[in-house]
Amino acid sequence: MKLRRSILNFILVRESESKLVKSLFIFEFFQGSAIALFFTAAISIFLNHLQASNIPKVYVLAALLLWGVGFLYHKLEINLSIKRIIYVVVVINTLIIVFFRIFYEFFYLETWYLYLFLAVFNVLYLLNNLEFWGLAAQIFDVRQSKRLFGVISAGDIPAKMIGYFSAYLIIPFIGTENLLIVAATLSSISLFLLNPLFKHSNLKSIQQGGHKLHSTHSIKNMQSAIAGNILIRKIAIVSFFSFAIYLIVNFVFYGYVKAEFKTDKSLVSFFAIFFGVTRLFTLIIKIAFANKMVDKIGLRNALMVSPAILFAICITGIFIINQFELQRFTFYLFGILIVITDVLRSAIQTPVLLAILQPLPVHQRLKGHTIIKGLMDPFAFLVAGVVLWIYTSSSLFNFEYLNYFIILLIILWSYFTWSVEKDYLKTLLTGIRNRTLNTRDLEISDKDTLAYLHEKLTNGSETEAISVLKLINGQAINKSKFLIAGLNHFSHHVQILALEMIQTNHEITLLPKLKELLYDESQDHIKSEIITAISILDKDFNFNEFITHANTDIAYQATLSSLPILSKTNPEEVEAVLYNQLHFHQNEHKINALKIIGKLGLYAFEHKVIELMYSHDRSIKSAARQAAALLATNYAIIKLVDDYQYEKQDNEIIEALEKIGEKSIVPIQSMLLKSDCQGPKSRKLINLLGKINTTTSKELLEQLLNKFTENSDAIINSLFALNQKTSKSDAEIIEEITKLLNAAIEILFQIKYLEDTNPTLSSALTMELKNIRNKCIYWFYNIYDQETVLKIKTGFTLNTKESIANALELVQMEVHKDFAGLFALVFENSSINDKCLQLEHHYHFQPVSEVALAKNIIYDVNYHFNCWTKSCVFYSINKRNNFLAPEFVKPFTLSKNEVLKNTAEYIFYKATTPSSIK
Repeated sequence: MKLRRSILNFILVRESESKLVKSLFIFEFFQGSAIALFFTAAISIFLNHLQASNIPKVYVLAALLLWGVGFLYHKLEINLSIKRIIYVVVVINTLIIVFFRIFYEFFYLETWYLYLFLAVFNVLYLLNNLEFWGLAAQIFDVRQSKRLFGVISAGDIPAKMIGYFSAYLIIPFIGTENLLIVAATLSSISLFLLNPLFKHSNLKSIQQGGHKLHSTHSIKNMQSAIAGNILIRKIAIVSFFSFAIYLIVNFVFYGYVKAEFKTDKSLVSFFAIFFGVTRLFTLIIKIAFANKMVDKIGLRNALMVSPAILFAICITGIFIINQFELQRFTFYLFGILIVITDVLRSAIQTPVLLAILQPLPVHQRLKGHTIIKGLMDPFAFLVAGVVLWIYTSSSLFNFEYLNYFIILLIILWSYFTWSVEKDYLKTLLTGIRNRTLNTRDLEISDKDTLAYLHEKLTNGSETEAISVLKLINGQAINKSKFLIAGLNHFSHHVQILALEMIQTNHEITLLPKLKELLYDESQDHIKSEIITAISILDKDFNFNEFITHANTDIAYQATLSSLPILSKTNPEEVEAVLYNQLHFHQNEHKINALKIIGKLGLYAFEHKVIELMYSHDRSIKSAARQAAALLATNYAIIKLVDDYQYEKQDNEIIEALEKIGEKSIVPIQSMLLKSDCQGPKSRKLINLLGKINTTTSKELLEQLLNKFTENSDAIINSLFALNQKTSKSDAEIIEEITKLLNAAIEILFQIKYLEDTNPTLSSALTMELKNIRNKCIYWFYNIYDQETVLKIKTGFTLNTKESIANALELVQMEVHKDFAGLFALVFENSSINDKCLQLEHHYHFQPVSEVALAKNIIYDVNYHFNCWTKSCVFYSINKRNNFLAPEFVKPFTLSKNEVLKNTAEYIFYKATTPSSIK
């Protein structure tokens, strides 16, 4: 049933997860399509009315808008919940699209409107990225994100691709400006999808937990991150050059597009097909080639692919243009450049840059992500815009000359890209040394990084090697060469970890290597672990020749690994091997044989285990007890409990009984009741019952609670440790509480009666009152709110005026009024006289003689009194009054409680010895 329930829960979680991913995919699909249509309309209308030379001014405006929006978004993150932020962003994006369509009728010829129209596209794109990926990062943990973010992000590329292609199909019928109406409709649909999206359980828990989005950071934080970490700084520079080149290539390309197409509809048709095909190429390369290529050529070489290809195309373009002066070729050249730049940047460059940030601590990594998108992209807009603005304003302006400037940027880009790997490996090494790398957050598969890790594992220190092995263990790669390097490492701990990983991952390909090490005498220090690994990988391997090895650890593991095979092929040999070790070998072999008997549950050797529990050798006796705990037969348990009574060093017996668990309760009960639950040994058994934590142990503890008040504090602590309710009915519990409170009232009056005449007995009765209070709290725990009752218990444990007052206030709030008022009156911090005066209104205490009171205590009238209290009665009252005849005192001289026994013996002696002898 448990397995079925677990499988059902797993299926339900996966179904819920699948529905959430689907909802996120659809939501992002509509958002992405809307933004793609907005951009198609914006760039087409802009180029139809203005020259491409005005685009640098748009870049500068976009930079300022992006920084401003980023700052405002950071403020929203601090003050609003996730749900509100996402609603605000989607509404703002939709309204922006609607406003530009409305204002188009009035301002489409105004330069400021056209500048703002094109620049705002970048704002829409930034807001969409911040809210969407901030939400996704909060919903999924790191393992889920690795599996699901690719699925979710896949919605962005086809969304834009379909958006561009749909623009091409509908533009002949609706006009360029009306693409905004379609975009606003798609964005509105995504708004209506939010309500069902937030009904998913993952998002409900986030809303209830009051989580905030943290997609952005303050400018101060980002500046400190850039200044403080060289890897983030290098990546920021690489990202800057990459995006700056992309912007300049776009600018040049738009200039040639403007020259080729004269109407807004023709521009829309061209851009729709061009960018749709670009997104198609991006999708193909991202799915089919990107990851495999990065793994094969390494991170640095993957980053160098983009600048290398762009450099080759630019050089080739300059040569052909100079040789043949083909104007149209330049148009195609920059068209190719923009496709390659966009595709490689989306499919390879950005994912690799993010992968390089992985060795950083989580908070630095998040800042790095923000810097790449939130700081460097606007900075690239600003720098490219200013440079191009100045250039287009000069007399030297020529699109072809920009080729040289692009080549210069590519060279700078390549320089910083080439140097990134060195800082990445330094950061990785620092993480390995400091043990700050989390395999859940890190995913490594490229060959250069793996080669670096292998070198560190082979030649690094013990700490570095262990960290590398743990890091590699969490990666989806072939681990064989790393595990071999671990086996060959000089450190014993590294070798052990490698062997553990071989077993866990079932690395069957390393079986020949392990067998080679098995017969290498220099590897005796790890040979027992090698035997364990081989036995897991090769169930039929014969370890017979190692059973008599001089090293007892090796002999033990060889024997343990051989027995499962022998039990199938030659069962008699199993008994012969163990019999030989138990009777004829040195003590270490006997201990190993006992370990095997216990571990494999070989009940045929029960008699031998019990026999060795009588051994005079401490180590053999200890091993026999451990084996008895694993066998857990009736005779073995009885022997353990019997040993416990007379053994001074009894902790290992307690540990053995704890391993046995519930089966040991019956003999423990017999011992506790037989010894009347006295002394430190009884307290250990009481604590043990709390650790066993079963219904049977709870019932025994409750039985002891009523009969033996000496250890009531330990019994109550064990009962609370069980953390499970009693099997008694509510009616039975109420009866128990009523009896306890009635006894408390009577004891309270007894204390008042004895306060001045017998302070010793009065103090003993005060302790009885405290025990009654604790028992009441335990029974409250079983019928009232457990958390509140635990607070009441804590208040009395702290024992300050404030804590007791708070505890009593909670009693009044939680406990039934029939008990609460009386409990508060009896146990409040006030004088005995005041309490008794209030109680006399409802309870009348009949004055009795000191002798009658003493007899009530001695014979447990209405309450089972502590032996210490009875001792006080004997010493302080009987000594003075002789109210008990010697024959009535004598039974108490047989008490298991030492204090009561000694006091009774003294009183008996005084009563039976003639005065002349006294």
